[in-house]
Amino acid sequence: MTLWPGRGSVAVLIGVCLLWMAGPAGAGSARPAPEADFSLTVSPTRLAVHPGDIGEKQVFQVVNQGRQPLDVEVRKADFKPNLDGTLLFQPKAPYSASNWVTVTPDRFRLAAGRTRQVSVRINVPPDPEPGDHQLALVFLVPAGTDEGNIRINRGIGAPVYIAVPGPIDDSAEVMGLRAPSFALGGPLTFTTTVRDTGTVHRDFRGDDRLRLRVNGESVPFPDFTVSRGSTREIATTFDPPLMCLCGATVAIPGPGGTSTTATATVLVFPLHWLGAAILMAGALILLVAFARRRYRAQVAAAARAMSGIDGDGDGRQPL
Repeated sequence: MTLWPGRGSVAVLIGVCLLWMAGPAGAGSARPAPEADFSLTVSPTRLAVHPGDIGEKQVFQVVNQGRQPLDVEVRKADFKPNLDGTLLFQPKAPYSASNWVTVTPDRFRLAAGRTRQVSVRINVPPDPEPGDHQLALVFLVPAGTDEGNIRINRGIGAPVYIAVPGPIDDSAEVMGLRAPSFALGGPLTFTTTVRDTGTVHRDFRGDDRLRLRVNGESVPFPDFTVSRGSTREIATTFDPPLMCLCGATVAIPGPGGTSTTATATVLVFPLHWLGAAILMAGALILLVAFARRRYRAQVAAAARAMSGIDGDGDGRQPL
């Protein structure tokens, strides 16, 4: 079943929660006790099919960790990645492969606490373009019928990348690095833009995570993927020292020992602390001046008092 925009006389709000996690779900048989009415998990959260595995059956595990049984539909959708990595469903998107895939079953009822396997078979059409073709499998739980005029469908989207045999190039380049030019303190946010220039997607995960070199430190960016032909923005944070002229660099190695880089410089200077110090110094100076003035007044008063004691009160000296 392919996902297409629907129409109806009643306004329908479709909220699909797209779960594009950092990596496949970890192994383990223990599961927490059901806590919510709706709690659906899908593993793996993303699937990359290599050329040699196209003829093999691919499997997703769907688990209902909620308290209520769920009616699940598995829909296919073409997508275009947004800058932030979310999936924008778009029919006939570039490198779409939604009509290459058969899903079994595409509808099922899943009792609370139970697991169901969903099989995916790939049938590549004749003479496809080499490189990545992609789709999203949306595990959707349609909204129930009620008296309201707003219905919310809940679901999880898992991207699938199918690499067609041929020249494989996962090249990517850095398009820029953004950061504030001045800051009073940390943390500092650095945002880089990465574009995929090859024929397949590029993963920056685990040991291959993109890193920011700043002030002699190596700061990793979160795990992310850049789909074929797409551009992605990703951000990380850095805690600078109290004062710093922080030069930052991000680089992506390319073919033949080349690389693309982008730099940014941030001046960190605590003007607010400097202002507070100036105010404190000014207050201290005024306090010292006031104390000295008061002391001098007290000394003068004491001198006048001593002069009055030594005289007879009318300005004449005693005989």
